[in-house]
Amino acid sequence: MVVHSADCGNCDFRLGKVPQKTFSPGAMRDVVRFRLQYPRYVGDARGDVFTEANVDKSIFNWTTTPSIGQIPQVNTTFAYLAGLYGIMNEHQVSIGESTCGGRLVSAPVSNGGKALFDVSELTNVALERSTSARQAIQIMGEMAEQYGYYGADWEGPMAAMEAGEALAVADASEAWLFHIHPDDSGASAVWVAQRVPDGHIAAIGNQFVIRQVNLTDSDNFMGSKNLVDVAIRAKLYDPAEDGAFDFTKAYAHPIAPDQYYATRRQWRVLMLANPSLNLPAETDVYGSDYPVTATVASPIDPATLLAYLRDHFEGTEYDMTKGPAAGPYGNPDRYGNHTLIQWWLMVGFLQPDWLNRFTDMIFFDINGNGNMTKATVLTGHFERAISIFRSSFSFVTVANQANLNLGHILFGQYGPHATSYVPIYTKVHRVPTLYSRGSLHRYDSTSSFWAFAVVGNWASRFYMYTRPMVESVQVQLETALLGAKAKAVAAHVELLSNDDAQLRQFLTDSSDAFAATTHTAFVELFGRLVTTFHDGYHMQNLTGANTIAAASLFYPEWWLHSVG
Repeated sequence: MVVHSADCGNCDFRLGKVPQKTFSPGAMRDVVRFRLQYPRYVGDARGDVFTEANVDKSIFNWTTTPSIGQIPQVNTTFAYLAGLYGIMNEHQVSIGESTCGGRLVSAPVSNGGKALFDVSELTNVALERSTSARQAIQIMGEMAEQYGYYGADWEGPMAAMEAGEALAVADASEAWLFHIHPDDSGASAVWVAQRVPDGHIAAIGNQFVIRQVNLTDSDNFMGSKNLVDVAIRAKLYDPAEDGAFDFTKAYAHPIAPDQYYATRRQWRVLMLANPSLNLPAETDVYGSDYPVTATVASPIDPATLLAYLRDHFEGTEYDMTKGPAAGPYGNPDRYGNHTLIQWWLMVGFLQPDWLNRFTDMIFFDINGNGNMTKATVLTGHFERAISIFRSSFSFVTVANQANLNLGHILFGQYGPHATSYVPIYTKVHRVPTLYSRGSLHRYDSTSSFWAFAVVGNWASRFYMYTRPMVESVQVQLETALLGAKAKAVAAHVELLSNDDAQLRQFLTDSSDAFAATTHTAFVELFGRLVTTFHDGYHMQNLTGANTIAAASLFYPEWWLHSVG
C-alpha cells in the first residue's frame, strides 16, 4: 500500500482516468511542463477529464497545454488513475509523492534550462509503461538521466525547497522508496531507490530519508552510477571528511531550525506503527535518530492508514487540538505556516531582496495588520500535522495479489480529517464525475471537494464538539465501503472475470455509487453541523415536539484567563 496527501492550497484537485492507448511505429510522446494549478493539463492525450471541452472557460480561455519536448513513444501504454501525479495503473503499480528540498537546482528547457522532465511527468510515463515497481523506478531513473530532471520550482526563493522529490513506488509484491535530484549540469539527474522490506513501514515528510546506499545489493537498492561523483564535484560530499556516503546528508537541503516540519511526521508514523521503537520526538535536521524503514508491531490494513492520514498528534505533547493555539474549541488548523521561509533565512539561502519579496508573497498584509512585523513572524513556528486543511486530496492504494481486477485506491478530497474515503477501482471506464469536476475558482455543489471543504471549514470552528459528529459519519461510510460492500464487489468481480466489458462497467458503476453515497452524506452532514452548532450555541431537541434548547458553548476557563 502507498499513502499520499497532496497538501497544496491552490492545486487542481480533480481525479482522472488516463486510458490505454496504441500507437504507430515511430510515434513520439509529448512532455509538458510542470503545473499544479487548475487546469494542470489541457489536451486529448489523457482522457476526457483533461480535454479542452471539459475546462471551465468561463474562468479563462485556457487552450491546449504546449509540449516542451518529445520522447519516443512505445507501442502500447497502460491505463492509470491520475491526480497531480500518476497514482495507480491497471497492473497495480502505484506511486505516492513528497516534494523535498535539494542542494542543486535545475530548470526546464522551456525556461532556459536543460531538463525535460519533472517528477509528475516521470510518474505518468512510468505508469504508462510499467508492470512492476522495479520497472517503474528504472524507467523514471533512465528518463531523468537521459533527458534531465527539474524540480517543482526553479527560480527564486522556492527553488531549493522544491528541487528534490521522493516517491513511494509499489506493486502487489514489493514497495520501494525513490529519491531524485538534479545533477550538477542541470541536464541529467541523480537518483536512488531502496526497497521497503516485507512487514516494514516508511514515512516521508518533505525530506529525503534514504541514507547509506549499496548499489551492489540489487535486491534492495537501485540507483544512478553518478550518485557519489556528482556530490563530490558539487562539493556536497568529501569522502575524506564525511566518511561513508550518505544520500540525505549529501543532497537534502537542511530544514533548520525547524527540522520538525519534516521529522515530526516521520516520527509520528513510525511510532504509531510500532510504539516499542521508542524513538525520540526531537532529532537533528536529517532525522538521524530514525530508521529509513521500521518493522510494524502488527499487520496494518487500509483503515489503519486512513487513521494515520487524519492524525494531528492527538495524545502526544504536540497534540494540535490542545493549548492556546487551538483556541477555545480545539481547532487543529494552523494558518500561514511560515516554517519554510524561516529555515531558508537561517541557512543563508535568501538574499535581502528575495526575503522581502517572498515574505510579502507568503504573509500577505503582515506589515499592514497593525500587530506583526516580518521579523516577528520569523521567530516561531507551529507544528505541522499529518492531516492538514490545505490538502487537495489524499489516497491509499490497495493492490490485490489474488485478483488484478480488484486493484483500487481509497480516495478523498480536501483535508483527511474532514473527508471520507471511497474505493475507486483502476479498471473503471472513468472516475466518478463528483471527483473529476470543479476547481478552486468557484464553489460547485456538484463537486465533492466542496462538499468536504464546507464541512471541514464549519467543523473547525467548534472542533471539540463537531469532531464526534464528523467522525461518526466517516466511520459509518468507510466501515461499509471497506467491509461488506468491498466483499460484495469482490464476489461479483469473480463472476465477471471472463467478460472484460461487463467487469469494467460494474466497477465503474460501483465506484460511482460509492462516491454518490458519500457525497450525499456529507451534504447532509454540513446541514446538520450548521443547524446544531451556530452562533456560539449547541442547539438541542431539534426533533420531535420538544422545545428547542440553545445551550451556550461559551469558553473554557483556561482560555478566558489566557485572553485576560
